Amino acid sequence: MNYKNVIKEFFGKERIFLDQRKCLIVLLGSFADFDSFEYAQQLSAQSNRLANYSVDLILIGIGSEKSKESFCEFNNIDIKNVFAVSNADLHKKLNMNAGFDSKMPAIINLLIMCMGIKSRGTIKEVLRGYFGDKNAKSLFAFDEDINLGPLSLLKGNMFDIFSKKQNLRPFELATRRLINMIEILSNWNTYVPDSGFLTQRGATILLNEKDEVLYEFISESLLGYASKMSAPLSFLDDILN
Repeated sequence: MNYKNVIKEFFGKERIFLDQRKCLIVLLGSFADFDSFEYAQQLSAQSNRLANYSVDLILIGIGSEKSKESFCEFNNIDIKNVFAVSNADLHKKLNMNAGFDSKMPAIINLLIMCMGIKSRGTIKEVLRGYFGDKNAKSLFAFDEDINLGPLSLLKGNMFDIFSKKQNLRPFELATRRLINMIEILSNWNTYVPDSGFLTQRGATILLNEKDEVLYEFISESLLGYASKMSAPLSFLDDILN
């Protein structure tokens, strides 16, 4: 499939891509998706790596322009790299996985996926958030404030109780996910103008200057936005080094 052409055709006259440039296309589900938040935070933290490889970043998520603005502000993502679509039509054109789909409301389908049903690997990934991961990097700096909604009572050094190494410590990722969840639930109507697309999964596609696919990962599960969750962007080094 020529991903770039399909996306260009979908957006019409709106300019999405620069010509003859490497491009990382991240197709998100809903802007309210836990995966969308977590992946965007990884991309923000690794923005220098993308720049060093001369890779343009394009994120496409389901929601409104207001959803996009709040999403970019919270996750420290350059808004010029992010595009909003109001439904899953583009995802369907690109043959993305719709997630668990039943006649029940989408929020119920999402909760079913949260339990690992029709969502392989989700429970394992949830547990990784609590137990830590020696193969992943830490998320919070020593003196970084940890804001749980309006409260800022904790600092990153609290995780030193478990380990002072620079890997992902127990409860660190779970805390990040709690922060994200509080933001989403506190601003639900902003992030979710239409709840019908909450289970929609996304993809990561890396194209070279000739629009040839260098890397492709299609998500099939909740909390499964990368082939290597301990280092979601490691494929850049594997392919571009």
